[in-house]
Amino acid sequence: MKIIVRTLNFIFQILPNNQKWKLFGVGLLLFINSLLELAGLGAIIPVFSVLLEENIVEKAAWAKWLYDLFSLTDQRQLILILAAGLVIVVILKNILSLWIANINSTFALSLYKDFSLRLHKYYYRSGFSFFKSQNSNVTVRDLKYATNQFANAQVLGSLNLINEITILMLIIIFIALYNVQILGLLLITVVPPFFIFYRWVRLRSIKLGEIKNKIEPMILKNMFQSIYGYVDITITGSEESFRKKISDNLEDLVDVDIKTHVYNLAPTKVIETSLMLAIAVIISFGIYYLPSNSELIKLLGLFAVAGYRIMPSINRMMIAVNGLNQFYWVTTILEPLKSLKKQPDNQEVDEELPFHNYLMLKNVDFSYDKNEEKILDNFSLKIQKGEVIGITGPSGAGKTTLMNILLGFLRPIQGKYLIDGIELKDKHLKSFYEKIGYVQQQVYIIDGTLAENVAFGHEPNKIDQKKLKEVLVKASLWQTVENLPLGVNELIGENGTKLSGGQRQRVGIARALYSNAEILLFDEATSSLDTDTEEEITNAIQRLSDGNLTLIIIAHRLSTLKHCNRILEVNTRNSKPTMVTKE
Repeated sequence: MKIIVRTLNFIFQILPNNQKWKLFGVGLLLFINSLLELAGLGAIIPVFSVLLEENIVEKAAWAKWLYDLFSLTDQRQLILILAAGLVIVVILKNILSLWIANINSTFALSLYKDFSLRLHKYYYRSGFSFFKSQNSNVTVRDLKYATNQFANAQVLGSLNLINEITILMLIIIFIALYNVQILGLLLITVVPPFFIFYRWVRLRSIKLGEIKNKIEPMILKNMFQSIYGYVDITITGSEESFRKKISDNLEDLVDVDIKTHVYNLAPTKVIETSLMLAIAVIISFGIYYLPSNSELIKLLGLFAVAGYRIMPSINRMMIAVNGLNQFYWVTTILEPLKSLKKQPDNQEVDEELPFHNYLMLKNVDFSYDKNEEKILDNFSLKIQKGEVIGITGPSGAGKTTLMNILLGFLRPIQGKYLIDGIELKDKHLKSFYEKIGYVQQQVYIIDGTLAENVAFGHEPNKIDQKKLKEVLVKASLWQTVENLPLGVNELIGENGTKLSGGQRQRVGIARALYSNAEILLFDEATSSLDTDTEEEITNAIQRLSDGNLTLIIIAHRLSTLKHCNRILEVNTRNSKPTMVTKE
């Protein structure tokens, strides 16, 4: 089957070398598991033989050996010995099978964690533009759902499929050696319905996977929007409209899940029907052509035992193949990890980037698309260390683009970004970001304590309390802390719902100071605040301008920039932005 070959090929291409060795180890364990399954099946045969054969001790050497070994006096005692042996074999087989299944699942699901982290790393390496262009719900789906399905449906499904194929082949060989007629009957009655059903389900499974792939992000999007937009939704009376979108998405998803569930159950029913047909044929054949009813019962018993093990094997094979088809789309999501696997983690050694004198954009051109008109054209700007510089201008003039270039998120298509004469490159980014603090219009607040939001990224038990208080005082937040019941350990709510707009901006300032930033960039940090709060934030920023910090402030209101050494106005003249310096 092409899907199996394609999936296995992709797994080997994307797996790191150390994981490939583990995969071979798991494969060996699965082969052992297959032998155990065959042993469990074979252990039933002696019991049937003793029950159905008279004078078995005289006819079979193995029965005579057991009879003498245990000094038995009656054939019924032999039956009890064999029954006890069957129970012991099955118990040991199942214990070992569970142990192998645990190793199997641990390996496959550890890949979920590994691939999720590697995909997360790939997204971060893709940079600022990727996150700006990608729908966040799709990104979350890919990181959590796609990697999980790859581990479960692709890797674990492939391992289970190989295991079941191996078991099935061993059972077929065993049956062929024992009675080739039963094998022929199985092939005639079971194989045709199996392949007819597979061909019928395959394309439908792929289609279901594609539908589910599209629905999952839509559900996440509508749910997140309905939660975060509670105030606007309530005021505009849009609650039912959003709920209807969620309802329609869930209805489609439920329909997909129902069909998937039915397709997974159907193989059992198809094979069960085929086996019942085979039994009917055996009975019809046996009553006319077998010498006795005991021979017929023996044949039916063997067939029932084979069917008992073959039916779940084929069923699991079908479920695995359906999973490979339905979730093959995840391989497209993980395709970039092939190239990431080939790149060493430390391709370039991080280099220290000093900042003692100036930041400089030199003859910079920038556009988001090479076919679009340039947003910045031969633009130059030099900012001295310790300077407070303001940037203003109309919307769409390129202020935020300029800010993102200064942050290193966007790279000029022409020209250079220099720090003390050294061009900023990837190897400098770690050192560069250690010097940067950034306060956005909407400060990102995690659902945690005030201390965790200021000491962003630090473990709670590793937060420097003395330094925390110092930056809170500098950001004019200490009075707020004193009014909180738990002080810095107060939970401030998701997105800072317990804080005012001005307090959230101060959290952003305190965060930048806690990280020992030497360069603070403010992007419309006061645009959504009232006049009084704007004045408070402006004064807080002014208190930071002591010559040690370099401040770069984007604002619409000139009142926000009143303490700046220079104000640069971004204008649009003849559709090309220029910079006018105001002293």
